[in-house]
Amino acid sequence: MSADGAPRSKWPLAVAGVVLALVVTVLAVVYRAVVGEDDAPQFAPVQVAEGFPPVLPPSFEGPSASAAPSPRPPKLSPPSSRKPSQSPGPAPATPISGYSACSNGRVVLFTATFGEEFAYRHVFIDTDADARTGYTVREAPNGFGADYMIENDVLYRSTGADWSWAEVEGITPLTGVTGLTHRWQLQPGYGVGDVIFNGSGGGTTAEQFTPAIPVRGC
Repeated sequence: MSADGAPRSKWPLAVAGVVLALVVTVLAVVYRAVVGEDDAPQFAPVQVAEGFPPVLPPSFEGPSASAAPSPRPPKLSPPSSRKPSQSPGPAPATPISGYSACSNGRVVLFTATFGEEFAYRHVFIDTDADARTGYTVREAPNGFGADYMIENDVLYRSTGADWSWAEVEGITPLTGVTGLTHRWQLQPGYGVGDVIFNGSGGGTTAEQFTPAIPVRGC
């Protein structure tokens, strides 16, 4: 009621309610237009200038694995028509020269000149004149059994028919080398009988043997 006792009009309140409802409706429509039904922000499409490709949004998926190239087959060489060459035989060696063996009653002297290609210089000594004892020198045509052997600067004693030797300690047989000529000496007990000189260890060079010679007097 008004101050004068007349009833207050309800029209202004009705109008205010209608206006408020319209405002709420308009705000709801604007919100739907901006936010969308799934609450995701909506953006207007960007116009791309003519002549440029459209820019796409980045993908959140990882890059796809690229296929590996297929392996190359091994290269096959054509079969050779050439036959394998025969391996060359041993090269001829310088013959042993100037060889001798003599005894003066106190020592036995051995001398020989070898080719420079030999790594081992041997003096085979048959002290009992029996081809069945000692190391068998098969290259000797009439048979030879070495009871002792000088190899470079060491004296060995045979322990069997094969290449089996034992060092004779305390003896140094080599007395000197002049060029390619070697000289040795032994006590008479080691240096009687027959002797063969041998050069070996020359790589591809064939071994060299001298004929058997007797120990003579100097």
